[in-house]
Parts: sequence; structure tokens; C-alpha cells
Amino acid sequence: MNARCLKRYFVLIVMIGLFITCLAGSSGQLGAQAALPGRQPVIDPFYLKVFEEAKMNFDRGDYKKAFENFKIAAFGLLDEPDLLGQAYAYLTVSAYQLGKADEVEHYLEQIARLKLFPRISSSSLPQEVKDKFKEICDTYKVLISG
Repeated sequence: MNARCLKRYFVLIVMIGLFITCLAGSSGQLGAQAALPGRQPVIDPFYLKVFEEAKMNFDRGDYKKAFENFKIAAFGLLDEPDLLGQAYAYLTVSAYQLGKADEVEHYLEQIARLKLFPRISSSSLPQEVKDKFKEICDTYKVLISG
């Protein structure tokens, strides 16, 4: 499958996710839209489910499927920096395992831009994932101190 087809596939998946989100929101099930002032918005369950599926794919060594699912999940976690940091760390490791150097660099840049390194370091990520992420940062000469 070439890059153009993959891009179309990703866009289609994101559009389906957005459609489902709109349906859930219009029926009053999406807590983030109905959040009261001062309360934290609730993460759309669709993205949490995709995040959990991505972690299972990752744990099974299916880095291609994990990468695809973490990209979708990350879209829904943009307002949740702790989980977004975890998703980006998983994306970085998955991309590295798939030999996608340009994607590794992209996610390391995003993590730096959003200042997510401290969140990743203090997260509940499995230690092996943190170790591999640190190894990748060292390889790409990225300072993860924040």
C-alpha cells in the first residue's frame, strides 16, 4: 500500500471517528460538550477504546496496527496532556520499530513542542516502553529533561 492510500485510509478513519463523535454529542452522551464550567471535560469513550486497543496491539508486537490506532487515539486526546504524552511515546516507539525515521522525528518534535517529556517520564507507561523511548531519544540526541 503506497503512502497516498495510507493517507486516504487515515483520513477515512478520522472522518468516521468524527462522525461517531458527532452522533454521540448530538444525543447528549458526550460529557465533554456538556461539562460545567470548572469541571474537566470527559474524554470521548471512542478514543479511549482505540487507545486501549492500540496498547494491546503494541503489547502483541503488532506495531503497524498500534501505530495506526495510536494516531487516531491521539487526535481525541489533544485536551488530555497526560494521555497524549503516552500516546505520542507509543507512537514514537512504534514508528521506530517500523523503521519510520521521519515519523519518529515528527513525534519527538511534537512532544518537545507541547512540553510533554516530563509527563511521559512521570507517566504510568510500562518501564520497557519508557526505556525504549529514552533509548530512541538518546539515538536522536533529544534532551528529555523538559
